[in-house]
Amino acid sequence: MGEKQLEEKALELRRAYQREWRRKNKDKVRANNLRYWERKAQKAVQNEEAQ
Repeated sequence: MGEKQLEEKALELRRAYQREWRRKNKDKVRANNLRYWERKAQKAVQNEEAQ
């Protein structure tokens, strides 16, 4: 197996694992997404106030 094929296989396995983890932990994914967008909104408000 070539190095490129090995890297592609590793990437494929990593993606499969992450997909499975997200499927099993929907509540954690949802909470993380909510925190992310709340931080984005807070930064947007701060930028508007600064201008």
